[in-house]
Amino acid sequence: MITLDKRLEACSKMVKGTGTVCDIGTDHAYLPAYLILNNICKKAVASDINEGPLKFAEQTLEKYGCRDRIALNRSDGLEGIDLTGVSDIVIAGMGGETIAKILSDRRTRNRKLNFILQPMTRASHLRRWLYQNGFEIIRETAVSEERFVYTAINAVYTGISMNIGLTPQMIGRINTCTPEGERYCLEQYKKMNNIALGLSKAGKAEDSSYYKSIADRLDMILKGKMNMVSEIYKYINSIAPFNTQEKWDNSGLITGDMSRKVSRTLVCLDITGEVAQEAAEKGAELVISHHPVIFHPLYNLPMDEPVCVLWKNGISVICVHTPYDCAEGGMSDILMELAGFEKKQGILEVVGGGDKPYGFGTLGELDTGCSAKELGEKLREVLHTVVIKYNDCGKTIKKAAFCTGSGGNLIQAAADMGADAYITSEVKHDQWHYARRRGISVFDCGHYHTEIIGMERLCRRLTAEFPDIEFIMSEADKDPVGYIISHT
Repeated sequence: MITLDKRLEACSKMVKGTGTVCDIGTDHAYLPAYLILNNICKKAVASDINEGPLKFAEQTLEKYGCRDRIALNRSDGLEGIDLTGVSDIVIAGMGGETIAKILSDRRTRNRKLNFILQPMTRASHLRRWLYQNGFEIIRETAVSEERFVYTAINAVYTGISMNIGLTPQMIGRINTCTPEGERYCLEQYKKMNNIALGLSKAGKAEDSSYYKSIADRLDMILKGKMNMVSEIYKYINSIAPFNTQEKWDNSGLITGDMSRKVSRTLVCLDITGEVAQEAAEKGAELVISHHPVIFHPLYNLPMDEPVCVLWKNGISVICVHTPYDCAEGGMSDILMELAGFEKKQGILEVVGGGDKPYGFGTLGELDTGCSAKELGEKLREVLHTVVIKYNDCGKTIKKAAFCTGSGGNLIQAAADMGADAYITSEVKHDQWHYARRRGISVFDCGHYHTEIIGMERLCRRLTAEFPDIEFIMSEADKDPVGYIISHT
């Protein structure tokens, strides 16, 4: 029976094998032969850019009697490879930049494909590229071979692009509690520390301080101090500062303890009784919600009150309401991006910031205009809702304003800024009439549907940032509104 080295063995454990497995840059076809012989898949393709490796691959397949189930293909990356029926794409033993270049093939933008990537160098470049180009790392394993430690990355395409910080670029989703993961993280810590030291000696204090902060963060991960409520709070505060919340809001740490250690976190839009119970049953030490669990004054505390359920089970709560609404890359920007618009300068309602203003609502533009109906269909698709209420003012839509949640009061601001359309929720009767008079198409997409997308994105960002903590979206948090659709 064929034996794999540790790198390829780690890759083999990430293969689904529901269809054909495509091994790009195959190494003697060891991996596809192993997958076939161990019944992990039924068909495979072994591909390489050079003729020599393919000849060695053919010898391997003949030796192990699996030539009839593995096709050999000479190809530069994915060029010339038919991806019909392919379930897994393995790219192992190359530099991170080369892997990223291969994945630039537009056909990889397929949510059904499972990617197994094993970079020999520049893994940080590959991780950054993956997130920026709509991929997500779902798991990662560190493996040691002789004096080197490598990583195997399992990724999928989600279509959601994100920028990640330098820390997740350096260690990805590697479990640092394993000996190999600890070693991998330690090497990255030493690298950041050496860069900081070199910059300090060169008199570049500001740059040195930045890399030293990354080294310190990696050191905290190694010491198990990153998995605390306080560190999650600090990260959220860095992307959605809590001091930007409105006076009437109640964001921040609502209940619990900053020093609480966290292994599992539940993320939701609203903390209902069902969500609080779910958090307890799933063993979450922390819940992160958009809407505050305590918003209006509580005059009594029955035991089934959500905050009481959380308190009784020792579960901390962080709420990110108006800070996340107003943040760069926050709620409205996410809605705009999903609708396919490119961000332009402009805030519908400025509420603070002085020289760096922040507030509610954002503006975006399309390269090619669309009709109101076309935009409505797009919104229904990306927001996964059955109902979009809208009025069609008859204009081709190129410039649009966006404000998640209850934003009917900002229709005038959107119109004043020259928007052809305004996407929000909770539009009142008189506001529809006002929009018609102003000649602006308005789309009411529902409060829940315009905001749950932001919490899903935050969950992904936190997952990338904290490799040793599990972040999960609540299953009990649902749209409180039902819909009856007439087909007549």
